[in-house]
Amino acid sequence: MPARGAWAHPRGRRLAILRVVDLTDLAEPFDNGATALLRTDFSDDAVWRRVVAEVRQPVLFDGSPYGPYEPNVVAVDARDLEGATADSLARDLADLADVRGYVLLADARTMAEADTGGELTVLYVDLSVTDEEDAALLETFLGRSFRCAVTELASIEANLSIANMDFRDFADSVESDGVFRGFPAQ
Repeated sequence: MPARGAWAHPRGRRLAILRVVDLTDLAEPFDNGATALLRTDFSDDAVWRRVVAEVRQPVLFDGSPYGPYEPNVVAVDARDLEGATADSLARDLADLADVRGYVLLADARTMAEADTGGELTVLYVDLSVTDEEDAALLETFLGRSFRCAVTELASIEANLSIANMDFRDFADSVESDGVFRGFPAQ
């Protein structure tokens, strides 16, 4: 076991960001087909609870006969993830087959937005593609990310979870400030 606070990988490799020896917190959402919401900023617990509540807010899609859709998101509140970024997750989790899919990062920007009551965004990160051929075919890469308005999160999560759309469809449709707020009207 590594010394307290040391960075370690479950297979003995040192990590740059994650101090996680047991990856259960990260693997569980993927095992259940969920999207993990990773807390990477620990400045305010009350703000974190607001972020989780907003992200999990059920949404009624226009024309849906099924009623409100609740995004399949699992909040992961593990201090070992403090400061994690899309790039660090991609680098550190690249060879772990049990952590594949998409994650949301509640980072410092997310927490500041929630604290001030402005538009709330999270960072959507693609951890689904490791094979170079698949990456080229899907026009994405491990760690590709974009910010999305939480009001659009349910639609993105639903479409990605059933492979109705690809990550690039959303990432390539962000506005000039880098935030996805929906597709432009046709």
